[in-house]
Amino acid sequence: MTLPTVKIASLDDIEKIIPSFKELRPHRTEDDLRELFPLLFSEGYQVAFIGTDKMAYSVIGFRIFTCLWSGRTLIVDDLSTLTGFRKNGYAGQLFEWVKQYAKDNKCEHFSLNSGFQRKDAYKFYLNQGLFVESLHFGRKVEEL
Repeated sequence: MTLPTVKIASLDDIEKIIPSFKELRPHRTEDDLRELFPLLFSEGYQVAFIGTDKMAYSVIGFRIFTCLWSGRTLIVDDLSTLTGFRKNGYAGQLFEWVKQYAKDNKCEHFSLNSGFQRKDAYKFYLNQGLFVESLHFGRKVEEL
């Protein structure tokens, strides 16, 4: 079986990636996403996806930055597969692709945060060779 091609999204691909992101981030409207993606892309955020010319079945959003503690780091912000396309290996293929991308781009560390509510994702991340390294703390600025 030939694996589908992983593509990197551009501004022209926003409409096809929105449904996958909407499933992961239901608190964001489609208009929010249309507004946010150009800003995110301008800040170095990238999206790799598997799908057709009309729809992304599975998406992974990531960025590369540098920290004192970790050096050059690739962080995965988002990973989502449309409900009707799950269990086809797309998320695993995107995860393998982004791990290789980190190596190709000379990253020293690979990272992601996962909300406590996403217990189903923990097993996937552990099976992908990741470790639980720390706890992430945060709060909305308006609540501080």
